[in-house]
Amino acid sequence: MPKTPPRKKFTKEYRKYSPSQLNNACQLVKEQGIPIRTAAHRYEVPEATLRHRLSGYVNPEAVKSGPAPLFNEEEEADLVNHLKLMARVGYGYSRSEVIDIATNYVIYKGLRDIEHPLSTKWYKNFMARWPDLKIIKPRSLEMQRAKATSEVNVQNYYSELHKILEKYDLHDKRERIYNVDEKGIFTNHKSPYVIAATGSTPPAITSGDKHLVTVLGCGNAQGHSVPPFFVFPGNRMRQELLENKSTGADGNVSESGLSNTEIFRNYMENHLLKYIPQRTSDVPVLFLLMDTNPIYHWN
Repeated sequence: MPKTPPRKKFTKEYRKYSPSQLNNACQLVKEQGIPIRTAAHRYEVPEATLRHRLSGYVNPEAVKSGPAPLFNEEEEADLVNHLKLMARVGYGYSRSEVIDIATNYVIYKGLRDIEHPLSTKWYKNFMARWPDLKIIKPRSLEMQRAKATSEVNVQNYYSELHKILEKYDLHDKRERIYNVDEKGIFTNHKSPYVIAATGSTPPAITSGDKHLVTVLGCGNAQGHSVPPFFVFPGNRMRQELLENKSTGADGNVSESGLSNTEIFRNYMENHLLKYIPQRTSDVPVLFLLMDTNPIYHWN
């Protein structure tokens, strides 16, 4: 007897619309009086779901069945817009960086403590709530470097910068626009070119130890610079490390000599704020440009 072919399993894809689509459909019905069926069709959301939101049967901010997410819809939308913006200008975040940024945000809001960071489960649920986000395989480093300064990326960057300067009225306030960056310096020196016999390869005496020291620097568009902040390799800060330092310079230690979130927080709160102008009622905004390094996104 011929074998009966196995029955195909039909799976229904769940929630193929974003919270913003559902929110737009609700606003269309409430503000313009558009029929529910028409609004649901226009924004491609289930008609029954839209009716439940409008009738109050389901919380309008609910974006997923089960327990409510940590962030409300507006806060998640801000995060989504930030992720899209950074990817658009050529500085997209990886999965772990997204989790780190969201963890710092939720700790800042007092919804979690540092001992209970967000997990990959939160990330998967977050991506499921926002189907207009997707994971894209990163390009090779060489190609990224080649395209980072493409005309499109540069135009996008300066377009967003212009919007920020316009929004906060900072075009003529160079003293309130700061840039902070870091530089790693190895303690062993590079041998210079020397004069020697043709065909020979003379040796160069260098130190066998190779340590990394990170320097955090900051300055504003008017030319004012903040004293440097050093990150030395080690487990305990010793003042002799800062012997013969320049005026105002300070430092800390980390195991690798690299900066991290804790050190950068200390740099911002206890060093940088001493040398930058305080906000006033006339100029309430201070614009700080930073690297995309995830250690900078502690808040």
